[in-house]
Amino acid sequence: MDSQQAVTPQGNKSSFISRFGRRNVILVSAIFIVLAVIATLMSQVISWNEADERLVHQSAFTGNLTVIDQAGPYLKAFGSTSAYKKVISINFTGDSSATASAIVPLIPIRFLDTTTGGARGVSRFRLPGNVPAGESGSLRGLLKIHEEFGSQETLISNLLMRATTENVKASARMMSVEQHYSGGNGQLSQDFADQLTNGIFVTEQIISSGERDKTDELNNLSKQQRVTINIKKDSEGNALRNAPILGAYGITVVDASIIDIDYESKVNARLEAQKQAAADEALARQNLKKAEQQARTEVALGEQAIAKQRAESEKLKIKEQIDAERVKANAIISAQQRVAVKAELAKEQAEILKQQRLEAMGMDVLAEARQRAKSAALDPKYVFDETLKAEVKIQTALFTSLGNSRLVPEIVIGAGQGEQSNGSEFMRILAADAALSLQKRLDKDKKTK
Repeated sequence: MDSQQAVTPQGNKSSFISRFGRRNVILVSAIFIVLAVIATLMSQVISWNEADERLVHQSAFTGNLTVIDQAGPYLKAFGSTSAYKKVISINFTGDSSATASAIVPLIPIRFLDTTTGGARGVSRFRLPGNVPAGESGSLRGLLKIHEEFGSQETLISNLLMRATTENVKASARMMSVEQHYSGGNGQLSQDFADQLTNGIFVTEQIISSGERDKTDELNNLSKQQRVTINIKKDSEGNALRNAPILGAYGITVVDASIIDIDYESKVNARLEAQKQAAADEALARQNLKKAEQQARTEVALGEQAIAKQRAESEKLKIKEQIDAERVKANAIISAQQRVAVKAELAKEQAEILKQQRLEAMGMDVLAEARQRAKSAALDPKYVFDETLKAEVKIQTALFTSLGNSRLVPEIVIGAGQGEQSNGSEFMRILAADAALSLQKRLDKDKKTK
């Protein structure tokens, strides 16, 4: 049965060839071979150039080198070609998935304080095109690069990568790790691009010591020393540089930057300690500000309470002063009133005393008058003289009254209102008669004496 299965494919093949024909099979095979030869010959005669590349073509017949800049098909004519990217990028970030002409690990560096680390970054270079040969016939531009390096891979490894590494290391040697950590990464990247383009600075180290202790000798320096980098300058003040190695080939730097630095482990530990110390210092400073603010608040509250207490004390003091002034005023008024009362009483007492003195004087006068009257009452002449004086006054009044009276009655019948009545006239007559009688008596007495 196995023999039958083994015979079946051979039988099918024989049947296919017999049906298609041996001649036709040979014809088709010959066509395929001719097409393959034609394609091979065409690829050796005409080829294709990419837009981001330049080709260095070497003629198969003359050996001359030419640069093909244009993208698209070109006549190869059985010559050999070497492709170069117009812009070659070198990625030293350590990212294996990055897209670049060359991907390399981190570049090891050493800072000014001998601290080590790994630099991450990217550098990009533009290659020159077809540059005419010099007067001496020497090649220039991409042809010179191809003549010396032969391929893009060799150019990257022997020139571009070396230039990148040297400039990264030279830039790192110009600062300490503390300077870089405290914000010097931008300066490091700038120095890297500058030196890669224009050449590495010619520098010198300057060791500066701290202040000398006055108790020590002048030649004994402090243990704290500081190393700085000084860029040398020419007589015109321009920085001295080494010749850029890329300038001789016409290669220009498109851009170059150092993204970050991976410090060694002990540096990371030290920086973490410094970071923690800085954080603690910031926290302490913040707590200090908070405490100071709280203290100021407490002081303000205390001053406010003191001011309030002082205001209350002043208010109470003013009230006490007002009350004291009121009591004092009342006391003064009361005293003045008492003084006035006393003065009034004294005045009244003085008046009473005056009245009493006057009364006493009057009593004395009255007593004296009475004494004199008593003494005079015993003197007949005095009594007569006094009687006479009284009689004279009476007679004077009487004659005055008689002078104003009518001795003859005037009777008016039907007298109107306001006229004197007959009764009044009659009374005046009686008064006149009495006066005449008294006059007669007085005259009689005088004659008797």
